Amino acid sequence: MPCLGGWILDGQSSAPVGGGGSSGGSTGVVVAVEEGTFPVLRLELGGNWTDFELKASTNNFTNLAYYIKSSGTNAEADDTNVWVYFTDDHSADVRQWHRSTRATAIGNQLVNPTNSEVEFVMVCPSHESAVAWQPWMSRTNKALVWSFVRYDGIGLEMNASGTKSHWNPVVPVEWRKERIAP
Repeated sequence: MPCLGGWILDGQSSAPVGGGGSSGGSTGVVVAVEEGTFPVLRLELGGNWTDFELKASTNNFTNLAYYIKSSGTNAEADDTNVWVYFTDDHSADVRQWHRSTRATAIGNQLVNPTNSEVEFVMVCPSHESAVAWQPWMSRTNKALVWSFVRYDGIGLEMNASGTKSHWNPVVPVEWRKERIAP
């Protein structure tokens, strides 16, 4: 997204050295900002929740633009190369980010599946999806919304009455030119 460069000195605008500015008919200095096209989402799990479903939409879930299930048990999940990172508080180095193996529940990848807690996961969607990413996957897309539901290896988190799944809104914490790759 371009912008004009300039300074305000003592209340008077002035052009940067080399021309430009808003006075005198000059065109200004164009500063280009590179936009990242890879969102990074931070999902809060915690407790017994080790996995999740994540969905995105550009029309408030009338239709889906994106869908993944970290446990890999649903063949309709449409990102063939999503990267999901988690930490394991029972691994040799508890700080280390582990990249989840595709189509394998995170709960099955933990050193101690009974006692390990996955407080957060970082989700790095790819551009390899069932729906072309270019028309919708952008930080400037004001209609883009994301929601996730937690999964414990047995079932989805449910609302208080147990009648519907309990979805949570989430927004990308950042957009990158390239995905995180520790």
